[in-house]
Amino acid sequence: MSSSIIYFCVVSLPEQFLMALFTWLILGKPKIAKFYNVLVMAVSAAAVFWASQVFIPNLFGSTDRIVIQNIFVPAIQVISFLVLMLLIYRVNIVEAVVGSLVMVIVFTVAQATIAISLMLLFGWTREEFDSSQTVTVATALVYFAVMILICYFIYKFDLNIRYLMDRQKDKPYTSRVKFLVLQLSFSCMNLFIVYSLFLNNITIFETFSNKVLTILCFLVNIIFTVILVKSVFKMGEIIQKEEELKRKYDGREFIQNIDYMKTLVEEKQYEEIKKFLDSMKADIDNKIVSDND
Repeated sequence: MSSSIIYFCVVSLPEQFLMALFTWLILGKPKIAKFYNVLVMAVSAAAVFWASQVFIPNLFGSTDRIVIQNIFVPAIQVISFLVLMLLIYRVNIVEAVVGSLVMVIVFTVAQATIAISLMLLFGWTREEFDSSQTVTVATALVYFAVMILICYFIYKFDLNIRYLMDRQKDKPYTSRVKFLVLQLSFSCMNLFIVYSLFLNNITIFETFSNKVLTILCFLVNIIFTVILVKSVFKMGEIIQKEEELKRKYDGREFIQNIDYMKTLVEEKQYEEIKKFLDSMKADIDNKIVSDND
């Protein structure tokens, strides 16, 4: 019992705090949600994490516990984290989904890469890693240090996904967000499968060639994750530039229409003016020109 309490205080609670802090920063919430929301989020998520680790595996037979531990429990934790974000950070569903997926991807890459790298470096087995509290805490400290640096980097350069806040969304914007969610979901599944295979088949590290392949796989996943997360932050800039270009185009078209109507008035071509106005109204009715643009 005491060891579980120590694990909760030394590993689970700090990890959930960093997760809550990370999502708070990338959602751009420091100016909206207060810091105590991060603390509430961390404690709540840690409690759900502990409950899922303790109670959910006991609902199934011993032969199924490994499968449940590796698949069902993480899924419950991600879903509960998403729900807590909706309730505590007061974000919309799109922000919650994208924020959760980005958090899971970044933390999974950091945690699994550090854990497996330390296994390679010190020759730890999976059994030693799971059973030794010292090994677990040492790995957690390195992992937390890396995540603190990442959170500081995000705060320092104000990297966020504020563009996902509620506002009038056009079809291209919605399509982009859906594609982004699909990419993040695919990345999550890929990382989960790859790292689960490594952690559950520790003997692949026995030969030099397998170690090289493992390291290359780490590098590919890390590079892919960096590019993907960077694209998430860059998407807001792309959308903003497109909106500026659209406003410039609309402005030029509006000026051209005024000049054309002015010419028709000067030439007293009132029938042409009527036809032109009817054409503009038809465009609006057919949503070629949106009232909300």
